[in-house]
Parts: sequence; structure tokens; C-alpha cells
Amino acid sequence: MKAGIVTPISGGIIKATASNQQAHRMLICASLADKETYIQCNETSDDLYTAMESLNNTGAKIRYDGGGFEVKPIRLPSATEASAPFTGVNKNGVLTLSGENAYQSLSGLLPALALLKTDSVIVVEGREELKAKTYMTIDAMELFGVKVEREARDDGGIAYKVAGNQKYISPGTIKIEGDWTNAAIWLCAAAIGGEGVICSDLNRFSRQSDKEIVNILERFGAIVAYKGDSVAVRRSNLRSIRIDVAEIPELVPMLAVVAAATQGQNVIYNAARLRLGESGFLHTISSTLNELGADVVENSDGLIINGKQRLKGGTVSSLGDQRIVMMTAIASGVCEDTVAIKDAEAVSKSYPGFFEDFEKLGGKVINSM
Repeated sequence: MKAGIVTPISGGIIKATASNQQAHRMLICASLADKETYIQCNETSDDLYTAMESLNNTGAKIRYDGGGFEVKPIRLPSATEASAPFTGVNKNGVLTLSGENAYQSLSGLLPALALLKTDSVIVVEGREELKAKTYMTIDAMELFGVKVEREARDDGGIAYKVAGNQKYISPGTIKIEGDWTNAAIWLCAAAIGGEGVICSDLNRFSRQSDKEIVNILERFGAIVAYKGDSVAVRRSNLRSIRIDVAEIPELVPMLAVVAAATQGQNVIYNAARLRLGESGFLHTISSTLNELGADVVENSDGLIINGKQRLKGGTVSSLGDQRIVMMTAIASGVCEDTVAIKDAEAVSKSYPGFFEDFEKLGGKVINSM
């Protein structure tokens, strides 16, 4: 599918989608609980359907009813039986991980370790990156009554201690909070054009690292205000800045668009994981924006973006990546000509309702095969 962006968004009020990251963690914990749990979640995505299918294959019974997930838990074995799959992996109760990608293993291991017969310790060596994702896992576990201790070590590492023989106790009903990553799309769009956007259902004290978007947009010079669970952003004269994205890599595409609309040179740094770890994603961002008329240079650590305020527009390919679809659609707000996106259906992976919300905010989209 090719989506032609005829008119960029003008502004308005939009409700944040439910957090995919939080929902995924709650589904895991609910599947390990003592009784049924209902997870209020008004939106879903391909990623969440994949997680649901995987958990159903392990013995859970999860159904999405349009407003949330009904989760009937797995019939858990005893702690003695449960310890068997981890023999060798968790030798002597201690597992060592590298800080660079520890969050990926921690999110899967921590919930399971609480079910073992014995206590466990995971040691993270070196600088622990993307630790907010691990905090979200621990928060989900604690909501179900399962404790994890996090301690700093003398050698600079971090130790996660999980007592064995714990039980997941269902809280009954859970409401998934708003997704800051998806909300950042509309807040960035408001910073570069239109009459402003108010995004509601956001927890300003969330563990989600991407809530940092508000502070960054203020640094760019956008007008930002909080009211209750809503954030309002309006454009102003944008200035160039330097942005450390080590803890917020998912914001890089949208930040690059805002940077392209500034005056002066912007630097996005500590983004090497996007160059090496995600199939050259930094190159995809830079080349896509350059096709639209931006001036973006990729280096080993991030991007240097020379703001041009206005781009020319044109046709680009998403390469099957939902982030490129959304980045390009938002970039239409500073393009002189129409923007068209090949393979725009990739948005269904994390934000199936993206184009519907785009039009709610005054944008116009023409879909064609």
C-alpha cells in the first residue's frame, strides 16, 4: 500500500494509545498468576497479538475483547519442576549479563526466576543501558506481588536478586497507561507545524523513558504545558540542540524530523545501537529524510542534522519499518510538496490506528495499492 499524505495535521486533541511495552509485561505476569486477570487496553497491535499467541501456546488462555485482554493463567508446575529448564543457565543461582543488552534478557528472565525453588541473582556488568525497560518489568511483577531487589555493586555493576517460591497474585483488573512513544509522534508534529496538539491519558511520572520528549521539545523551543493527564505542544521558533539518546533510541526518528525544521546544526549522539544493532536504522533515517530534502549526515555515534526549516517532499519507501512510516508522515508538516510512503501498512506492527489518528488531527491521506 502507498499512503499519499495530501495535507499534514493541523492540530487538535488526541488520546494516547495504550502502552505496548507495559501491556506486554502485564500479559506475561497475568499468565503466571493465581487467577484470571482483566487488562484494560483499548488498542492493540501486531506485537501484542504475537505476544498473546505465544503465551496461549504455553498454556494460557488469552482473549482480546476490543476493550482489553481476558487472561486465564497457565497451570503452573511446582517450583521444583519449574527449576529444571534453568539448570545450567542459572548455575549456582548467579547469571552474568553484559549491560549493553541486559534489558532484553532481564525482561524474560526476571518473571520466570521468581517461580524457581531457589533464590537467584543476575549480575549486570558494565553500564546498564535502557534500564527503564527493566524497571517496567519489575513494576509489573510487583503489581502482582512479586519482589525483585536491585543493588549497586562495588565493581560498578548491578545485582538483581529474586527470591524463589514467589507467587503471582492477580490484582483483578489493570488499566494500561498511555504510550509515550506513540504520543511523541503527535507532540513532535505539533512542534513543527499546525495549531497545536493536546495529547491526553499520559502519566507524567511513568517509568517509560520516552516521556523525556516533553523536556526535549522545550529545549528545541516549542511551547509545552501540562494539565492533569494531558500534554499540550505548540510550535514556536525552533533552535538547534544536542540530544543524548542513549536511553531514548525509539525517539530518534521523530527527533530527527524536529531537528530538520530548526535553524542551525543539531547533534543526536549515543545512538550507535541504532546503527549496529538494528540493521543500519540510523542510515535508514538519514537517507529517508535526505530524500525529502533534509540535510542529515550519519556518523558512528548518531546523526548531524543541519536544519533547513522547510523540506521538498517526495516519495519514499518505509522498507517495512513502522517507525519510518510515522516519521515520514510527520515530516509532511514541513514539506512543500506531497509526501507519499510505500509499504505504509507497516504501521500495524505497533500503531494500527496511526493514519486514522492522523486524520483526526486534520491531516488528509489518500491510500492506494
